[in-house]
Amino acid sequence: MNGPAWPGQQQPGPPPGYPPVPPPGYPSAPPPLPPPRGGGNGGVLIMLLVFGVVVVLAIAAIGAFLVVRSDDDTPPDTIEVPRPTATATPTDAPTRASSSDPYSILGGTVETAKGNTFTRAGTRTESCVGRANTELKAVLADHPCAGDMHSAVYADPTKKIITTVSILDFATAADAEAVKEATTGDAWPELLTPSENSGLPQPGSEPSYWTRTWAMDDRVVYAQSYRTDGSSPGDRGGDVYATAGELGVEITNVLRFTN
Repeated sequence: MNGPAWPGQQQPGPPPGYPPVPPPGYPSAPPPLPPPRGGGNGGVLIMLLVFGVVVVLAIAAIGAFLVVRSDDDTPPDTIEVPRPTATATPTDAPTRASSSDPYSILGGTVETAKGNTFTRAGTRTESCVGRANTELKAVLADHPCAGDMHSAVYADPTKKIITTVSILDFATAADAEAVKEATTGDAWPELLTPSENSGLPQPGSEPSYWTRTWAMDDRVVYAQSYRTDGSSPGDRGGDVYATAGELGVEITNVLRFTN
């Protein structure tokens, strides 16, 4: 049995593998924490998991943005089917005519503001109802003409496009406007063809044609154009549609500046 240690005597150390024993009067140190399981890779796995979630959310956000942009920037395709009828407002310069009388306006030749000369190939004067198609007759029942319909047939300088110009008189400008607007419902005069002694070919059957209309005060002007060979008149960007507009605008301007 050992006696008490003398002052300055070295204290025996702890057995190998154990932490050192603190001197008397000092608290003992807490036991060390156990090492992390799994070889110390838990932090790496958590970081990879967080990074994966961020990547998934970013991809979803990009996909949603692309869908929205596709809806906004790519409008649906539209197909416009041309119909041989239209209305327009005259814009060309006035001509050199000097009378507002329909017989004088529909003369033997008409020179337009564009410098083209159209040659007359026949005329016809008849009641509005007698020249009207079924749709126009229905409109004239509510907005009757104030006189006969005066018409003339013209050939363009190449004699490849025929245009029938018709002038209708009404009691009021409101009647004229109503009849003009009815053109969009296929209401127009029956098509005229050149006279037999004009030297121009007669179509075997009624050809396809463009009809354009203008209202000038209490009058309505129709211009109906087709090809002499009976082929398709084309669309609104074609020469048949443009010819109807050129001649119709010229006659309308005559009425505008000579009334």
